[in-house]
Amino acid sequence: MASGYCKCGPFRVNMMPQGMLKPYILFLVSKKPMHGFEIMDEISYRSHGVWASGPAAIYPALAWLRAKGYVKPAWSTLRSEKARRQYRITRKGAAAVMGYRDFEKEWFENLGKLKDLFK
Repeated sequence: MASGYCKCGPFRVNMMPQGMLKPYILFLVSKKPMHGFEIMDEISYRSHGVWASGPAAIYPALAWLRAKGYVKPAWSTLRSEKARRQYRITRKGAAAVMGYRDFEKEWFENLGKLKDLFK
């Protein structure tokens, strides 16, 4: 199941809800500025490999968050690396993250209701 989905008979079922990527990226960049590949690595690390999100999903999500004013780009250069575009949270983004604890509680309560779905 380390691929982000599990098999349900002949079907592949995504482990993470469709709309979870943008809020989670915003949560991650609220902790520290990150570039796209760092976000991908952090998602995989924090989910123990259960959720793997690639560039085809990460970069459009970052573009959307930027266009809506939730994140802003900043160039970062480390001595050992080339310049990378990191994303930092904006005030608007920080305000959006403030409600995440309520979401987290509601999400886990609802997931708990689904545990008996196939019984």
